[in-house]
Amino acid sequence: MRILYVVHQFFPEYGGGTEHVTLNLAKAAQRDGHYAEVLTITVGEAPAKPGYTVEGVPVFAIGQAVGDAPLQLGYGQEGSLTERVERYLDSRPGFDAVHVMHAFRLVEAVEVLARRRIPYAVTLTDFFTICHRINLVRLNGELCPGPERGAACANYCRIPLVEEDAYGERYERLAGLLRQASAVVAVSEYVAERYREQVPGLKVLVVGNGVDLLKFGPPQPRAADRPLTFGYLGTVSEAKGADLLAAAFAHAAPQGAVLRIVGPCYDDALAEKIRGFGPAISLEGPVAADAVPAVLTGFDVLCVPSQVPESFSLALHEGFAAGLPALVSDLGNIGQVVARHGCGRVVAPASSLESWAEAIGDTAARPKALDGWREALPLPLRSEEEAFFYSQLYRGLAQLRSPAAA
Repeated sequence: MRILYVVHQFFPEYGGGTEHVTLNLAKAAQRDGHYAEVLTITVGEAPAKPGYTVEGVPVFAIGQAVGDAPLQLGYGQEGSLTERVERYLDSRPGFDAVHVMHAFRLVEAVEVLARRRIPYAVTLTDFFTICHRINLVRLNGELCPGPERGAACANYCRIPLVEEDAYGERYERLAGLLRQASAVVAVSEYVAERYREQVPGLKVLVVGNGVDLLKFGPPQPRAADRPLTFGYLGTVSEAKGADLLAAAFAHAAPQGAVLRIVGPCYDDALAEKIRGFGPAISLEGPVAADAVPAVLTGFDVLCVPSQVPESFSLALHEGFAAGLPALVSDLGNIGQVVARHGCGRVVAPASSLESWAEAIGDTAARPKALDGWREALPLPLRSEEEAFFYSQLYRGLAQLRSPAAA
């Protein structure tokens, strides 16, 4: 089969969770003997050559995202993007199945697929399709129960220069693309429930992101001369709570403990702020996917201080594979998972400096508690299981493909 993955950004420009999952699925398809290709768009300057490879996977960047932010969020039509997608598909042999990993900046691409009757599946990695802010958090910081067919967006999350009718139009446009998909998959039941509530009649399957357990050896005890290490892995941003975590750690000042923050930071001011909290906190930059197990081996407890509801958190589940209990915000899927298994501490309220400092201080004062949390760790979904599910899904899509589809 020929399989196309559509994603809003990709390596080397960005390397977040969705990009890693896309790459893993494409490589798994290759191992099964299929042709896999990634279609993406750049945010910065487009690469000199639109075609390149990442770890052996062909990638085609159709150029730089243009138009203002509302266009990229699905408000209005970007004709030039439609034309670029049409030219791209015309230049390729037909694809048997298309997997839309994220439609941000690429709504028109999904519409082209629908018009051409090319079967596609959508994985809901967050709330972009029903929320232009992506995270179901209103401008005033309150959690949003849903768009109410665009009415709540118009009331609580207005965008300058976007007319009131456009919010309802965006909802209908993107909900329609979900309804036209041959399959819709959510990465957690938390995400699936939100979509079922807001898009009546939508059938949503739930399959989490898999972890390559073969890359993780058995958990090793902390060396006697190593300080108790709190760790953060992922994109370093305010939305992910990296600055709150650093401030809380400095406030708690746990004796004999350190905080390692590992991941890309695209905000120089934020990086400087974190470094200013003292020498016990290190900001270490991004690491390759293959280096993640080694990084996690150097942690004793994983911190996921997200300030917006997490739909899944690949880092959390990789931490489980590495034998790490976790301190997590009481938001979204991460809070539900840790509370259900008792494999760490759920911090509430999520945005409270004092609450996070207390959680860090208590953990450092009672390190034996980590042993009980470790015993309760769940076994993550294996990447092979995730890949097998999608391979069966792709076969189903290929059977639906019309001979006339281009």
